[in-house]
Amino acid sequence: MKKMGLCHLNSGVRYLYLPQKLLIVFHLMFCMCMITVAQQDESQIKFLMRQLDDEDVAVRSKAAKTLGSFGYKAQVAVPLLIGSLNDESRYVRRNAAFALGRIGGDTGESVPALITALGDGDWTVRLNATSALGSIGESAKAAVPFLINVVDDVNWEVSVNAVKSLGQIGPSAGIAVPVLGQALKSENEMIRSNAAMALSGIGKAAIPVLVSALTDTNKIVRRTAAFSLSRIDKLPKETLLALTVTLNDSDVSVRVSAAAALAKVDPSSRKKTVLILTEALNSKDEFARGFANYSLKKIRELDALFIEEKVKSLILQLRNSDATIRYKATVALGKMGQTASGAVSDLIKLLDDPDKRVSSHTFAVLSSINSPEAVKAVNQYLENQK
Repeated sequence: MKKMGLCHLNSGVRYLYLPQKLLIVFHLMFCMCMITVAQQDESQIKFLMRQLDDEDVAVRSKAAKTLGSFGYKAQVAVPLLIGSLNDESRYVRRNAAFALGRIGGDTGESVPALITALGDGDWTVRLNATSALGSIGESAKAAVPFLINVVDDVNWEVSVNAVKSLGQIGPSAGIAVPVLGQALKSENEMIRSNAAMALSGIGKAAIPVLVSALTDTNKIVRRTAAFSLSRIDKLPKETLLALTVTLNDSDVSVRVSAAAALAKVDPSSRKKTVLILTEALNSKDEFARGFANYSLKKIRELDALFIEEKVKSLILQLRNSDATIRYKATVALGKMGQTASGAVSDLIKLLDDPDKRVSSHTFAVLSSINSPEAVKAVNQYLENQK
């Protein structure tokens, strides 16, 4: 059989040889390219590691910072970077701390050295050390008491990073809750907002402090506390009650924050919370207007996602071999009305279901869904019944 161009014919079947060969070639080229890149990275990392011992401060400093750009790939350099935290140059120490944060590590190998760096005389070193500990996350839990001390650093940027890192460490930083509660009342907006995020990152241990903050004399503290509570999963009933009471706060921005939080964590409150958010769209308070608009958009997105997941679950039930389960699924979809349109294709298949309960209710459900596909199916079904 003679080959023709990219293929040849054999018993009436068309075989494509060249494209398959090309795919294999491209795959091999890709693998070789990846291997080459990996080798180049490894070579450069080793080169930079040698430069950490260079006599020139500028070379050592740049090498430390560049190693951070490789992320986890530069884990082999961690011991040397730990040593660089003791370099005589603050620039090298600063960049070494930065690199250790970018490299990260689940083992927390660099945590002790970074804890020591929290006491460095240069604020930029402390800044990067606090940030690095946060990047390491839960593996840096040994640093929590030391980060607590740094929350009151003389440099506010270091304080912000310390607060933020405590939240990144998560529930293991529970002992920091009282300090973060005080930071929540800071006059510095950055410290205040990061304290709120940190408390929500710590989770359930922070709930009492956040609930208490709902009655603070400062409206910004109250609304920030409400927002933070919305980021914690499965709030207890007492907390939901406290948020409900906050819906009557004298300040509109606080009411909006509480409404947004409740709408997210307690869908049963939507009738009241959505009304508060909708009314706030015309508020003179700029924050209230903006946050209400943002919150309503998020609620719509959450509702759409919930409906989508529910329809998917019911579609699976429509395909069940048990007729009773199929029938109950049609009933549930019928209650959803137009929002069940995603199930139309599967519902159409049940118009001929052997179980009369299923087929008759399916017809009723399709009749209630105003989509071209559903209308066509209903009309076709009626036509076939004549």
